[in-house]
Amino acid sequence: MPVSKRAKRLAVIFLVAMICGRAAPAQAALFQHRGTQRSPARTTPTTIPHSVSFRDVPGRGLLVRTWINGVGPFNFAIDTGAGATLLSPRVAEAAHVSRDSGRTSSVGGLTGATRTAYHALIQSFAIGDMENQLPGSREVMITGGLPADLDGVLDPTEALSPLGYTIDIPGHEFVVFDANLAPLSKKQTAGEGTVVAWLREGQGRRPFVMLDNGDRALLDTGSSLGLAVPDRNADPRKPAHVARDVGGGQVSTRRGSTSISIGSLTLQRIPTDFISGSEPDAPVLLGLAALRPFRLTFDPLHRLIEITAGSASRRN
Repeated sequence: MPVSKRAKRLAVIFLVAMICGRAAPAQAALFQHRGTQRSPARTTPTTIPHSVSFRDVPGRGLLVRTWINGVGPFNFAIDTGAGATLLSPRVAEAAHVSRDSGRTSSVGGLTGATRTAYHALIQSFAIGDMENQLPGSREVMITGGLPADLDGVLDPTEALSPLGYTIDIPGHEFVVFDANLAPLSKKQTAGEGTVVAWLREGQGRRPFVMLDNGDRALLDTGSSLGLAVPDRNADPRKPAHVARDVGGGQVSTRRGSTSISIGSLTLQRIPTDFISGSEPDAPVLLGLAALRPFRLTFDPLHRLIEITAGSASRRN
């Protein structure tokens, strides 16, 4: 049976440069063209990386200081919706990361426009400080199309596997934990939050959750949008914000609001972006505009996600 286009691709979603005053996400689809697939290099962690702080920068996302092969610091966006860790060509050159010319992928956007990306292996990846090494995959992608002031995109699921992690967005704190020792459970009380199943697509590990309307939504800290859904009633007479994606394509968005529920948690009147010009199979997103009040905890071993009020939100 032929494999569908949707099943073949690994999607990477991150922030791009602003046009008309507001950033929209770019979705990059990675297609394996040639070369044999290699298992990502992994190490067995002896210590858990310590917690680090990040900056919430409008139009760029959650930025953390990183070191690649001991070189840095660089500014990387923490992007739970990426599906791969991306390096800009200038970072790859500075950190002496050699691309694998025998393994290329096509990086595309919400519109389907594409550009070439190269697989590569790095020796070390650290965040916060040069000694705070991450234990997960050493496989990265080198690609153009990132904003000039963004050095790369960090997918924490890939970079930390098999460890879990917490992103306290209002508290500006990124915490790593061993899910064997401190697992999430649907039976635990999440206070003003919820613990729900970590849904996945195919062989991918990106974090989807089920909404009360039956849609699967990707928790995407790399997107500046709120709840992002297709604009099925686009009116060209209404003003829209336009942005180009990593592949060079163009999408437009209209901002509104709506209320949704995730498990026992209800999000009241969250920013909602209606997108025109995207591919028909582009996922529903929950981006930073909707997630900013929350602390997100991801347990990849038990495939559970906790969404609860962030530390700063609880203090206010």
